[in-house]
Amino acid sequence: MKSIIPETIDKVIESLKKNEMEAAYFQTVAEAREEVLRRIPSGARVGIGGSITLREMGILEALEKRGNEVYDHWEEGLSKERRQEVGKMQQRADFFLASTNALTLDGKLINVDATGNRVASMIFGPERVMVIAGVNKIVKNLNEGLARLKKVAAPRNCQRRKDPTPCAQDLVCHNCDTPARLCRVTTIIERRPWGIKEFAVFLVGEELGY
Repeated sequence: MKSIIPETIDKVIESLKKNEMEAAYFQTVAEAREEVLRRIPSGARVGIGGSITLREMGILEALEKRGNEVYDHWEEGLSKERRQEVGKMQQRADFFLASTNALTLDGKLINVDATGNRVASMIFGPERVMVIAGVNKIVKNLNEGLARLKKVAAPRNCQRRKDPTPCAQDLVCHNCDTPARLCRVTTIIERRPWGIKEFAVFLVGEELGY
């Protein structure tokens, strides 16, 4: 596990707040999951961004068990057309949950998508967004964050998806020029987007996702 000193956590939290985002640190997955569920009413519609972190935390199962309407485009068996439709439904949800591929010390969230539905809903649509990230996502600065997208997040996601890309084979970015290329939309959230009333970032003191 990536070793993170408390001063680093404090710096990230301070920077996120300065950037007009709510921020909090939880030592364990259980504590973070409890806070997420506490904030979401049982009748709320919840969009889920493509995220290994959220699945490792068991948040989807907890929401569905409670009776929330969950919009998950990773649901097994969906057609391409239905996945697109669910992605658009996420933008109309009451809450949107996602993780981030990298989080800088000065409070910037960096992400790479293939379709863009996840980053779109983090930026515009739902009025309440919660981003949950393990401490392994913390990077020093923007350059290190962009490098993490190419060296860690994209290759591991391509491998998980069994994409026909070079990085799925050797976990090394080749800056490929293939139809299966995942790296198509890169976003940097520097401050809370104007249209979002509540933008919360929850750091978890464990290694989660890619």
